[in-house]
Amino acid sequence: MHINSLNLENFRSWKKYKIDFNDINILIGPNGVGKTNVLESIWLLADGRSWRTSHDVETIFWGEEFARISADITNSKKLKIELFLQKPKNSAFTNNQSKILKIDGIKHRLIDLLGEMPSVLFCPESINMVGGAPNLRRKFLDILLSQINRSYTLSLVEYFKILKERNSLLEAIKLGKSQSNELDFWDEKLSENGIIIINYRKKAINFFNKNISQIYQELSGSAEKMRIVYRESISSDNFLEHLIGSREREISQGATIGGPHRDDWIIYLNDKDLSTFGSRGEYRSAVLSLKILELRYLEEEKRDPSTPLGASKPILLLDDIFSELDKDRRDHLAKIVSNQQTIITTTDLDHIQKDLRERAKIIKL
Repeated sequence: MHINSLNLENFRSWKKYKIDFNDINILIGPNGVGKTNVLESIWLLADGRSWRTSHDVETIFWGEEFARISADITNSKKLKIELFLQKPKNSAFTNNQSKILKIDGIKHRLIDLLGEMPSVLFCPESINMVGGAPNLRRKFLDILLSQINRSYTLSLVEYFKILKERNSLLEAIKLGKSQSNELDFWDEKLSENGIIIINYRKKAINFFNKNISQIYQELSGSAEKMRIVYRESISSDNFLEHLIGSREREISQGATIGGPHRDDWIIYLNDKDLSTFGSRGEYRSAVLSLKILELRYLEEEKRDPSTPLGASKPILLLDDIFSELDKDRRDHLAKIVSNQQTIITTTDLDHIQKDLRERAKIIKL
């Protein structure tokens, strides 16, 4: 996987900007110059969403009505991907913006974007995944799996549509406006999609658990063992039965209290919950281990023997992360960079290893 060039128009701080990429690229400049904006635009082409805002309108250059991001990429073939973001007609409704995707000039659904440009993002905020709210850990898996499997993405989208309808019905039953037997249809649909989501997530966690101790030990120089436990709020083995058995409680609360939207996964280091007992250094090593495995899992699941070598390797986006790591972790990260196309942002080249700088295209902003 390789992004060859990127064009920005009215995106964030960039009125117009074009950049060509090599295998290793370092964007250097002071804070506020727009380095992270470049990575954000690439991430939008990979995931369809920004990691910095839930309102696309905020990415449009001040005073303009639209933004355009386009890139020439090479995966198993050469493609041109273009994402057009437009302000809503009624500015009071900032979530009502339009987003148009074109691949080689032909309009596509946004869901068709996922998997075309598989990428892994590592930024300072990534460390919050260990000790932060459960939604950050669910999001990590959802982004990873949506880049790999269309059925996961479709099930996830459908699950949240059904969840919204079911919650509305639960509230209506609570108020005496509907009957409990109306839940039968929604329970079956929620169960079908919920089981698919849980099973894909558990498959990814199983892959991580096969490798994470070894990677963590290499990073930390310790013999400590790491494992991840996926916590289901409803078991995939009896999902529908659980929903039926929980009806009375859910009606009283007017909400669906279990399912993959409430699930979590916990990292244990020597059988202790890392989020509770871990140090800042252990957090960093754990997140770096997860990012390494994210790269490996994407590559393994996207690998096609009929495509050129390297076509399945995701793009690695590193947003000012070298300044967050000590020398040993920087050295390890530098080795990983050599395995796939990487785009790095930094305010100081001294944060990056000399041999890596010598091999990189340095882009001053």
